[in-house]
Amino acid sequence: MIGTRLKRITHNEHSDSALLELIAPSLKLAAAQFGVAFFLSRLRGKAVEIIHVETPGDGVSYLHPGLGRRPVHACSCSKAVAAFSPEVLFSNDLHGQLRAYTEFTVTNIDDLKAEFEIIRQRGFAECVEEIERGMCSVAAPLAPSGPGATMSIGAVGSVRIFSPTFREKIGPQIVKLARELSTTLGWDVAQDEKIVGAH
Repeated sequence: MIGTRLKRITHNEHSDSALLELIAPSLKLAAAQFGVAFFLSRLRGKAVEIIHVETPGDGVSYLHPGLGRRPVHACSCSKAVAAFSPEVLFSNDLHGQLRAYTEFTVTNIDDLKAEFEIIRQRGFAECVEEIERGMCSVAAPLAPSGPGATMSIGAVGSVRIFSPTFREKIGPQIVKLARELSTTLGWDVAQDEKIVGAH
């Protein structure tokens, strides 16, 4: 059971330590289940940062995404947040600012907006070699609106492991885990989805 104090902290302050106390164990289990690294990211100001990573503990080779800020257009953790929090996109003057990290990076603002629409429909974002060659990731916001829309969880690995089939399999699983975590945090995901669906 989650203590009343933890629920109050996470609901009102959303401090990193309080969030990790609840979320990190679930990410650790997911990392062990899928054999890839899982991460938690959150919106800070105008940027999304990866704040925690759990890695598989079986000694199998994996890719670590690192911590820190990610570009809004070239990382699944950022795109998952930006798709459900439009103010992230519009608070940044992105016209002509979408840097190409690889030949797969989306650098056209209209293409990015179209991708955000797809992300909203299926519930998760992908990054396929867009920020670094050979690296792929899949992420989903904790909720489609409210505090959960400013945070995302996801998984990262090599393009060899993150095939289209694997991404289609793990994407819905990440969405499911995200919704479970939102419910545990006391955020009314069902109500959020009704609100989103009404617009």
